Amino acid sequence: MANLTSLYLAPLDPLACPEPTAIKKVLQTLGVVNGSLGANRFAAGEGFTRHVIYAGCSPYLVTTPPVDGSLQFCHVALHGPYPKPCLVTGPNTVAPRCPVCRTRLKGWRERLATWRQQSETVHCGHCDAHTETYALDWREHAIAGRYLIELRNVYPGEASPSDRLMEQLSQISGFDWRYAWAAYLTA
Repeated sequence: MANLTSLYLAPLDPLACPEPTAIKKVLQTLGVVNGSLGANRFAAGEGFTRHVIYAGCSPYLVTTPPVDGSLQFCHVALHGPYPKPCLVTGPNTVAPRCPVCRTRLKGWRERLATWRQQSETVHCGHCDAHTETYALDWREHAIAGRYLIELRNVYPGEASPSDRLMEQLSQISGFDWRYAWAAYLTA
């Protein structure tokens, strides 16, 4: 499979978990999704391009599933709720920073597979802070959460969510949301 990337939305607090039915309703009301493609996967609706703001002046977007069955088209996948935060990284993930002193963590790639399987406390050798992996500052190149909205086939830096989408998610859930780019989540 090619390096497929997505734009993810998740609660700012990785431990927070919104009501999935309420989140689906927001996505439907805004037209971000339209029709099911299977278990927790949805076709991009007419509001997808209104609420996923692309940087280019006229991006070429494929919103219809290709005949070859590949996943290289814009659609939405919902993940969770998980019992603990799920960490999703991508091909362009950068070194995470300690949220206390902002120092880049060394040796993180060697521990990444373990971090994806289970959260662990990370020790910062610079300031002596201990932080959960899901609380590290990944600078929008990885994301963790108990519930994730995945806007598929959106490349890093290519697009961001609209203010209205983020406001509606915050309003319905009662907490702030954030976004990041990472690889397709297959689980």
